[in-house]
Amino acid sequence: MSRRLREYWGDLYLGNNLGEYAGFLYQDEKSYFKGWPKCRDLKEAHDWLVGRMLAGPKARQLERPPEERDPYVFSTSGSPLACYELQGGIDFICNEMYAVGCGNLAYATAEARGAAKRFGRDWWSAWLAHEWQTCWPRVPYTVPQKMDSLTVGLKEMWLMGTSMMVLESGSQSTQAQDYTPPDAAMREFKTPKQGYDDPVPRAYRRTMKEFYQWTKAHPRAKGMPQVGAALLLGNCDGYVGMTFDTFAIFGQHHLAATNRNWRCGAPEFTWEAMMEAFFPRPADALRPYANGWLGGTPHGQLDVVNVDDTLTPEKLAPYKAVVFGGWNTMTEAIAASLRRYVAGGGQVVLCVPQLSSRLDREYTDYTADDLVQAVPGVKVGKPFLSEDILMVRAGAPDFLKSAYPAHLSAKLRVAEAELGENCEAVATMGKKPYLVKAKFGKGAYWLCLAWDYPAARREREEFPSFRSFRLDFWKTLATGLVDAVQPERISGADAPYVNWAVYPDGTAYLLNTDCTAPRTVEFRGARLTLKPMEMREVVK
Repeated sequence: MSRRLREYWGDLYLGNNLGEYAGFLYQDEKSYFKGWPKCRDLKEAHDWLVGRMLAGPKARQLERPPEERDPYVFSTSGSPLACYELQGGIDFICNEMYAVGCGNLAYATAEARGAAKRFGRDWWSAWLAHEWQTCWPRVPYTVPQKMDSLTVGLKEMWLMGTSMMVLESGSQSTQAQDYTPPDAAMREFKTPKQGYDDPVPRAYRRTMKEFYQWTKAHPRAKGMPQVGAALLLGNCDGYVGMTFDTFAIFGQHHLAATNRNWRCGAPEFTWEAMMEAFFPRPADALRPYANGWLGGTPHGQLDVVNVDDTLTPEKLAPYKAVVFGGWNTMTEAIAASLRRYVAGGGQVVLCVPQLSSRLDREYTDYTADDLVQAVPGVKVGKPFLSEDILMVRAGAPDFLKSAYPAHLSAKLRVAEAELGENCEAVATMGKKPYLVKAKFGKGAYWLCLAWDYPAARREREEFPSFRSFRLDFWKTLATGLVDAVQPERISGADAPYVNWAVYPDGTAYLLNTDCTAPRTVEFRGARLTLKPMEMREVVK
């Protein structure tokens, strides 16, 4: 069959799309992938996913005669975990954008781009489940925001470097009509199915054609967007881009049945907060309909790069700073790679639970013995309950000083720490360190000593505001350090609405993701007002 298809289509035949091969990662137990084994811990689940399931299709291709092999084996998944699919042998990723965890187009594209770089792929693509997924939260076919959200999404992925975009449905006939309201009334509905010559399929074909013609009239600058920093998807991290309670980490529903930690918890809530800090989706960008898809990049372009024992410092070297997002199981091999990266001039941002070596998803009642002492000059000990005053020290970065100008009272679990040479506490709880900067070689570590993940929701915590403080401090630290290393900046109250990128020749693209209102930002010393959905090219 492959030989016949290649003979007929020639270079237009790309190969075998496995479809939603890894979709079980975000399915509930009823629709659970039955061939998925009942694993004992995170490593076993990760290794089976990568080494057995995802490696299988490519291995089967190689068993066939050369003339019967598909040119490429690629995959479509609604979870932004392209890293695992590429690691398993998939030739290139085709993330199902607008869908499930890939709903945040900016974040999912950053993960696909980071995964492509990490595993040596020259390009990545996007599978647009626009008709299906924009039926929630009930955007009617008949309103301009329906096609506007597609147009903006296409431009968003284009400026971030995506090579190919495929519309899943809608151009031939509608498929999601039973879930899409007929108008803005939001009443009970059943929209009739539309055929090829009806308004909706015609609108989809027109929108895709107009975008294609736009790309021909506006050729993208050569190369990839400049990226100064990366968010790290930690070792054995199973974050699928959303935090529904029906999810089980790596699909391990049998473990989640008796251990709540195997459902979305503090590590995933922390990732979600980081995603919205760096790739915010303004709720009113499709007003009066909710926006669940179009994301800005107010802190510049970032890649999302996964961490494991095979990560080499060379893969991190292009980034001046890296920030752990959520779960991480630390190992000595990862610690060694981070040391070499920092010694060469990089900066690493992490917190105490990301030093844990645990593979059983215990992230609350772990102990100091579980920690890998991965930060040179800092020995992390057991936790204590601090009821002292947070103080940002004189040597702290200006962004921390401005965010916390006054002393704040907090009650948090904090790790004991012994600091050696070249280490300083830039923020303290009373007299004990809370944020440590540890210089090593040409770079530095920034270690927050809060014992819990920043977004932890402890049942017995007396004051919910402490969680807010812990998370706000973490986001302030992460965004401030990333801003400091990005080659260029935008500013202004409307920055969260703008997705923007700078290419190697200095050409910049700024896209207003708001489909209904103009937005203004400061860039390169000029005040730029972008019309709704406008893409502005700025030549240096």
